[in-house]
Amino acid sequence: MYKQSPSVLKGTSDNGSKYSSKVQYWAQFTDSGCGFHDASWRHNWSKTAYLNDGSNGCANMHPSDAGGAYNSLEVNEPVIIY
Repeated sequence: MYKQSPSVLKGTSDNGSKYSSKVQYWAQFTDSGCGFHDASWRHNWSKTAYLNDGSNGCANMHPSDAGGAYNSLEVNEPVIIY
């Protein structure tokens, strides 16, 4: 939908607490506010992290990979989510 660098992600967590997180790369892909972004706070990058340590709907990117991925994305590029 759009890209912004840098950006601040603001919202409400599942437990009702509000958050405000600075990110270097943000590319929104849903009307509800989900998108691709770097996640410097994430430490679990295993293939099974989603089972117990997932996101609130966004596609978290490792900070070292985020710049390249962000630069490869185009505004309004289709995103398919499984």
